[in-house]
Amino acid sequence: MATSRLLMKRASNKRGTTISLPKNLITNIVARVASHSLADLVNLKRCCKDFLDAAEDDFAYKHVSLLHKFPLFPWRPLNDKKLSFLKRCKESQNMDTLFREGLLEYLRGEKISGLRILKIVALKGHKEAKYVYGMIMLSSEDEELRKEGLEHMRFLRESKCVIRCRGKVEKLVQYAWKKNILLHNKKTLCHNKSICKGWRPREGRWLLLDDEDDNNDNINMCEYCRWDQELELFNIH
Repeated sequence: MATSRLLMKRASNKRGTTISLPKNLITNIVARVASHSLADLVNLKRCCKDFLDAAEDDFAYKHVSLLHKFPLFPWRPLNDKKLSFLKRCKESQNMDTLFREGLLEYLRGEKISGLRILKIVALKGHKEAKYVYGMIMLSSEDEELRKEGLEHMRFLRESKCVIRCRGKVEKLVQYAWKKNILLHNKKTLCHNKSICKGWRPREGRWLLLDDEDDNNDNINMCEYCRWDQELELFNIH
């Protein structure tokens, strides 16, 4: 990002001009900026014609980071400019846009189509989609679907980002999730609750999961209890 910011500064002094870099490198720079900050992308487009042209490429729209740039349930309708921007992102296969679409459909009650989209995005590696889809699968009565959910959650666990993903999803859905509580499978993932040491016992008491959890690899802790606890948190937020 430091290199792209330096280029932005240099180019900003020569607006309307071009820069001496290969086109594919310029496109990659713009895509990288877009994946970190929509505001920086807007500023980059003002720097010079080459950046402006590259910013209009589908590759740039595909990588724009916009998970929280637009409310999932806006208080007022989005204007035509914002709607056009989101449409272009969707057409460019932007994963944030597709995740938002799948989540929105699911929350609105269109669960089959919503899950279909969430699964597609999750399989492409989108972490927040993996979190939501994985949790929904773990809530299922179908044992095979629960196993599928475990695969997604283990991926996030290995990537040490479970807590971060939960926080991003909570921020995105806010109050809406409470109106769409999952039909939580009453059967816990851990089948040995009576003798199991559980998840994160410390000083004789249970603690809620926190940021330490993503870095806690204590092999004596029960993985299934860990996901049972995550399901509780997922269903009350």
